[in-house]
Amino acid sequence: MGNTSVNIVLCGVGGQGINGVTRQLHVHCLNQGWHCVSAVYKGGAQRLGSVRAEIRLFPPGSDAVELKSSQILPGTLHALIVMEQWEGLRYFSLCNPSTWMLMDEFVEFPPGNRDPQQNEYNPSKIWEGLNNPKITKDYKALAIVEWGHARFTAIAMLNEYFEVAKLPLEKIKNNK
Repeated sequence: MGNTSVNIVLCGVGGQGINGVTRQLHVHCLNQGWHCVSAVYKGGAQRLGSVRAEIRLFPPGSDAVELKSSQILPGTLHALIVMEQWEGLRYFSLCNPSTWMLMDEFVEFPPGNRDPQQNEYNPSKIWEGLNNPKITKDYKALAIVEWGHARFTAIAMLNEYFEVAKLPLEKIKNNK
């Protein structure tokens, strides 16, 4: 892995806990000697508004941590963690061919659409056309099974990324 940062975008909609899990990730990383710099951007002021966190993780001994910026430049994203598939489509410009894409199966059909089953309103067709390494699961169901509540969906997704990317970080544990 070297001494470079790990760049992650965690995106979804309001009500999915992105802000809270980002704070929890900071504590988790600090407890393991990593640095974590992030910025959370909240769109709509109500439930289901756009929310994203740009997260940069710096391993122990990293020289890059002196940069102390959460900004992720286009083409430098290591992982796009998508809690709502329409929201994930906004961040393609940050990706490169090796960017991991972890997607929850959750799709909030576009507002105003009376027939969410129409093919033109199915974002999975767009995701299927990408050659990036990707994992699509019902992470919400996995979080309910493992931790007893859907609010741990983002943690389940981050833990899976730590595993597939072979990051030397322990899994985030539930802080009940």
